[in-house]
Amino acid sequence: MYIMSRTHIKAWRLDVPMTDSAFSSILGRSVPAMAGMVGAAFLIAIISLSFQTMTQSKILTPAMIGFDAVFMGTQTLLVFLFGTTGTLFANPFINYLVSAGTMVTVSFFMYRAILRKSRDNTIFLLMFGLVLSGIVGNLARYLQTIMTMYEFNHVQAAVNVTVNNMNTRIIWLVMPLMALLCVAIIWRHRKYNVMVLGRDVARSLGINYERELHLNLIFIAIGMSLSTALIGSLTFLGLLAVNLSRMILKTHRHLPLFIASGLVAAVALVFGQTAVELLEGGLPVTVIINLVGCTYLFIYILRENKV
Repeated sequence: MYIMSRTHIKAWRLDVPMTDSAFSSILGRSVPAMAGMVGAAFLIAIISLSFQTMTQSKILTPAMIGFDAVFMGTQTLLVFLFGTTGTLFANPFINYLVSAGTMVTVSFFMYRAILRKSRDNTIFLLMFGLVLSGIVGNLARYLQTIMTMYEFNHVQAAVNVTVNNMNTRIIWLVMPLMALLCVAIIWRHRKYNVMVLGRDVARSLGINYERELHLNLIFIAIGMSLSTALIGSLTFLGLLAVNLSRMILKTHRHLPLFIASGLVAAVALVFGQTAVELLEGGLPVTVIINLVGCTYLFIYILRENKV
């Protein structure tokens, strides 16, 4: 949903009078969209930091493990099986719950199967996510080729979720869940401070590492599902926010890192979207963020390889 659509900008430039009803209509769409952006960005940054703590890697985010492919596959399958008028697809609340539930289920079993077997699990996790994305993505594209053009357009509209076209009707359902999840993760910041020292050290300090790992996997799966189903894939937003916060604060304590990362992500997404709208840019802010994040990741890997 646009913060301010191009139509409203043009009307302002032409000095068209803004009535109370028109202003209320714009505000009614803008405020929920702004709340959704802030909540999703804050949550993405928090779960990205917790994921990096568990995997002991500063170049990973949970979005890299195939959430966008699972989301696309779910939407495609709903249309293929039940049609565009089916309740599971057409009802925004049921569609959101089905999409988020599918991503939670798939990601939870994937993380649990891989992360519990090996300490050095980064490569296995990335490879499994790559295979999952390839299989689900190709199956979804095949189903899309045998759909009618009408069904295909509906799938594309549902899959290409951005901050511009988010469904503001479900934001007030999602926001409390996002807030509770953020509080639950931040509340456990002391345990993350110990877990970042490694499995053996955490165990020696009294942390049940496996239990904490599985619990955090549940948090991460739910968090990524909530944010992806709301505003789509923001693969590199969490990576940029977390690493920028580390550079600014120069600390390993998770409480300030959680707060700083969430604020950086929220500010980046909101101001980026506002700039795009005011400049009437045709490129979505999600594409810009992912492009900047991909460039940063490439430079980071090259720099670490030289050390």
